[in-house]
Formats: sequence, C-alpha cells, structure tokens
Amino acid sequence: MSNDSVLRAQHLTKRFGASLVFEDVTWEVHAQEVVAIIGPSGAGKSTLIRCINGLVPFESGTLELLGYQLTGGGRGPSRAVLQDIRTRVGMVFQTFNLFPHLSVRANIMLAPMEVKRVSRGQAAHRAAELLAMVGLEAKADMYPKRLSGGEQQRVAICRALAMEPEILLFDEPTSALDPELVGDVLAAIQQLAKEGRTMILVTHEMAFAKEVADTVVFMADHRIVEQGPARQVLEHPQTDRAQQFLQRVLRPGAPLGGASPASVAGGAER
Repeated sequence: MSNDSVLRAQHLTKRFGASLVFEDVTWEVHAQEVVAIIGPSGAGKSTLIRCINGLVPFESGTLELLGYQLTGGGRGPSRAVLQDIRTRVGMVFQTFNLFPHLSVRANIMLAPMEVKRVSRGQAAHRAAELLAMVGLEAKADMYPKRLSGGEQQRVAICRALAMEPEILLFDEPTSALDPELVGDVLAAIQQLAKEGRTMILVTHEMAFAKEVADTVVFMADHRIVEQGPARQVLEHPQTDRAQQFLQRVLRPGAPLGGASPASVAGGAER
C-alpha cells in the first residue's frame, strides 16, 4: 500500500448465502481523495462500503484499512478493532437513522461523549460549529420529526463529522429525498470535498460525481468494471458496459449501445 493510501482492497468477494454480491474487487483509496461509486442497482455498491466499516463481513480477499489488515472468512476482526475502525470511518446512510427521541444537538453530541469521552461542553461546542457549517444552527433544539428530509440528512452528516473521522462513507445520501431537497445535501458534501476530506460516495448523481469526485468506480455485474479519473470515466468510458449504463442514465429512454463522449458529457451537465 502506498504511503498516502488509507484503504486497499484486494480480490474482495461477498456472498449472501448462495447469492453473489460482488467478487474480485481490487481498489485503492488515497488520503484526501473523493471517490464516487456508480452503477446499476444490485451491483454490490452499498454492500461494498458496508464491508469497509465492518457492518458486513466479506468472504474472501484482504482489506488494508487505516493500518489494519483484514482477511475474509474465519472469525473476522476483534471487537476492539471493529470499534476503532467505526470510530475512524464515518457513515452516512440513505435513511438518516437519527434518534427520534433526541434533539438535533443531542444526536450530534451523543457519540463523541459516549465513545470518545469528550466533555459535554466540548461536544456542544462542536455540534454548534457543525450545524452552522450546514446552515442549521437555528434547528439545534428541534427533534428530527420536525425537520425536512434534507435537513435530517445534513444533521446526519454533522453527526458523522462530530467523531472527526479519517474517512467518510456515504450510501446514496440523496436517494430518499424529494428532488428539491437534494441540492442542500450535495452542497454540504461538496464543502467537505473542498476541505480535503477523504470520502467514498455511492451515488446516482452523475453530474455531482463529475464535479466533485477525483475518481469514479463503476460497478456492474457483481464486479468493478471500470475505474479512473472522474471525467475520464464519465465522459469517455472505455468499456461497453459503462457506455451502456451512462447512456441509459444520462439519456433516459435512449436505446442501448455505445454512448459517445459528447452525449455523456452533455448529459452530465443537465
């Protein structure tokens, strides 16, 4: 693993029973890199990032992550190793997963106080800073049910950031939102990218991936089909499978076939 790498997967394979989720995934992520994982439903994208923070075990292959080397199969990492990984790798889910009985402020303060033993005063100060960053400082004492979906997702991002993670994972963070609420969440993620955060995003927002990501990983048919610089993959896909996917996503209703670079670039801007 190179000196600035924070993650290196080699030949990862995951199954649920007899069903193959993905296989032979080999991939490396560097510090301060923003990676967008794209591809059709069922390709294994969400399961892959769940394997990174230990929510889901993988069957075979190796995963080097933040100084740990994890091997598929067997007993898996110890509880202490998993806790350390989850402390250092933040996760933002599709469905927010905020505690409904806690205020916005308390949702953000809870993990730093319980896991990292941060004082209440420090946790409250950090929560206020994060809420100001996403424009929600006035909502600190509200409960999640009083927030819009976009506001809840921004609180979820603040909650992940409160742990000062070295890597942030996003699992389709806008898929549960109404279209008019997507922009505020994407703006918050874009600001994190500008700050040099290391982030891995599973997303269907192709124009956003093109603008914000350094690298795009295209998954289909249970494997990584293509990966490379974001504009290269999105504007000039090299494989037939990536061309077909991007043509269908960027030009809904278009017949299957190779997508020209012009059509992909133009569609990504819409």
